[in-house]
Amino acid sequence: MRQIRQTYYVLSIAILLLLLYANSSCTKKEEPKQEVPLSTQQLLESTKELKTAQNVPTENNKADSKETQHKSKETESKESQVSNSSPHKTEGASSHSSSDDIHQKAENVHKSESGETRHTAEIVVPDSVKGKWESVKLTITDKQTKKSQAVNVKLGSEYKVHGSKLTIKVGDFLPDFKMDALTITSMSNETKNPAVIVTVKEEDKEIFKGWLYSKYPEIHPFEHDRYGVILMEGIKTN
Repeated sequence: MRQIRQTYYVLSIAILLLLLYANSSCTKKEEPKQEVPLSTQQLLESTKELKTAQNVPTENNKADSKETQHKSKETESKESQVSNSSPHKTEGASSHSSSDDIHQKAENVHKSESGETRHTAEIVVPDSVKGKWESVKLTITDKQTKKSQAVNVKLGSEYKVHGSKLTIKVGDFLPDFKMDALTITSMSNETKNPAVIVTVKEEDKEIFKGWLYSKYPEIHPFEHDRYGVILMEGIKTN
């Protein structure tokens, strides 16, 4: 009987140990796996693959690039057209200024802060023109009476408009007017583009100074509430 008890006692201890071992195995935490470090070669290959993926253009990127290039070409084309259509001609050009050419150049030269026309470029009368012209013929119109009169005024002299307080001083006459950024001169002694510079005063106050053009009287005309003055022609020295 004693031997049976001892055997039972041993079996009980063995079963208890088995239960404790099974319990500890279930509750045991898994140890974290250690990451295997990448080698230097693997890192370089990974970086190259990333850069290659970033540089590959998508269909949208290609379309945007083509659209940008197209717009750039259109802008350059428009700028080229504007540059080619500019009315300013270089010195020594064989063709003469048109109405738009003169208007643009005169606008650049004669504008002042007060809004009055002012001459800033140097007037150069060539030897072929000096002494060849004696006077100019002007037409003065009274807007109230609608009457006009033609008068001859010598170069460098003044003319007082009858019945008014206006005085017209006539300066240089250029038969073939040409203007650039620095000078105003005549290309020849032929009347291809006649112009005269005049100064108009009213009660000793200067109200106008600029060029009158025979062929283009609408370009920077003398503006007055009552009177109008235009250039008809130049008169040669006898």
